[in-house]
Amino acid sequence: MLSNLEIFLSRLRDSGYAYLLFEPLLLYGILFGVIFYGIGHYMGQPKCRTAALIVIGLCSLSIAPYLTLRHRAQPRELEKRPADAKIIKEQYQRRVDAKWIYFALAIASGLALISGGKLASFSNIAILGGGVLVILFSAWMHMKEAEIYHPNIIQRAVPVK
Repeated sequence: MLSNLEIFLSRLRDSGYAYLLFEPLLLYGILFGVIFYGIGHYMGQPKCRTAALIVIGLCSLSIAPYLTLRHRAQPRELEKRPADAKIIKEQYQRRVDAKWIYFALAIASGLALISGGKLASFSNIAILGGGVLVILFSAWMHMKEAEIYHPNIIQRAVPVK
């Protein structure tokens, strides 16, 4: 048991493993945050909305350590998978180019935490609408990652006879 704990702790220090721990936050963390924000808004529960906004903001900000760790892990990954080097680099660049989406959602959730009055109704729309769009984008990015690392799930075009 202790040896497994030591292995786990050593893997946490490995950027190739550590970045994988942040990846689900960009999809599932934001997803559950938006769901609970919507529930809290519908039921008029300010504590639920506040907790959901904190979750949305933190999960959105997790893009920064995710990209840093992934960048550190990339040379070893490219060495192990030279045939996929081009698409791995393209996917990483796609993530870097899209990080503003997550930062925008984090800023919106921060503003929603401190806002009131007329700005509150706008922030509700921004969090719910923007959150759904970020979730869809994150699911698409996850699909692109899966196509690289799990090529068996790519749907091939059926040849016409």
